[in-house]
Amino acid sequence: MLAACGDNGAREVKSLKSQVQDRWGAKDFAKGYELAQKGFELSRKVNGDKHVDTLYFAQAVSETALGARNFSAARKALKLELDLRAGAGQSEEKLQKQRTRLIKLAEESGDKTTAIAQTVIIAKAIKMGAGKDPQPTYKPDESPYPIALAKDRVEGDVDLGFSLDADGKPSGVKVIKATPRNVFDQAAIDHLQKWRFTPYIENGQPVSSTGHHYLLGFRMTR
Repeated sequence: MLAACGDNGAREVKSLKSQVQDRWGAKDFAKGYELAQKGFELSRKVNGDKHVDTLYFAQAVSETALGARNFSAARKALKLELDLRAGAGQSEEKLQKQRTRLIKLAEESGDKTTAIAQTVIIAKAIKMGAGKDPQPTYKPDESPYPIALAKDRVEGDVDLGFSLDADGKPSGVKVIKATPRNVFDQAAIDHLQKWRFTPYIENGQPVSSTGHHYLLGFRMTR
């Protein structure tokens, strides 16, 4: 009897995978999201959290939620997907793309707690510390290019110096060198202040740091 139930569950999981793929191909993300949730719950019950089908549906829930522009659901789904993938032993290198997607969603919805937590996980994974350049985990999509300068096709570079707090946010941003001078300076400062970077890790905890540089280039699309 138990074997029969298991066989039925496995068949339904396989069927739901096919249905999710069909809805994805048809760009019917809302229905795909519903089916992915159903498949995820069933696969967890039948196969457990670490099974490849469970992980497949976990990602399908994230992707279909994003496709449906249900960003609140996507944040929750990505958190759970990442927890399950990490629990299944997947490397942080494989998980980093999804982590940065979650950070972006969190930043743009005001969920700073999630953005910070995911950034710190990345920082620990890459062993951030003295002698390493902090890595951006979030950059806003909007262009920092001042409209008037873009229209005149003015180009340039700004070398910025800054400190980082323990949450990976830049502070004390200042211009070290700019070409041309006093043209892109404020635009560059304003833009970098919206970013988030991997903070230094000491004794397993994120800490503030100083003496960082980042070169922002202002180039017209060729």
